[in-house]
Amino acid sequence: MPKLTMTLMDVYYAMREAGIPNTPTRISAGIASGAYPFGRVVCVGETGRRTLEIFRVDFDAWLETRIPKSKE
Repeated sequence: MPKLTMTLMDVYYAMREAGIPNTPTRISAGIASGAYPFGRVVCVGETGRRTLEIFRVDFDAWLETRIPKSKE
C-alpha cells in the first residue's frame, strides 16, 4: 500500500523531476502561506521550525495541473 503522506524532501525531489525549480525552504513557506494547497502546517516550534502534513493525492493532483499537456 503506498504511503498517504510525503515528506518535504519527497515534494522537493518530485518538483525537481518535473522541472519546477524550488527549495525546501520555499516549498515550506508556500505551504504555510497557502500558495501550495497540497499541505498544511501542523505546528510551529519555538525556533520557528514547521511540522508539515503533505498528502500525496493532493500533491499529485496539483502537479498534474502544472505539467503541460502534449499536443498529439
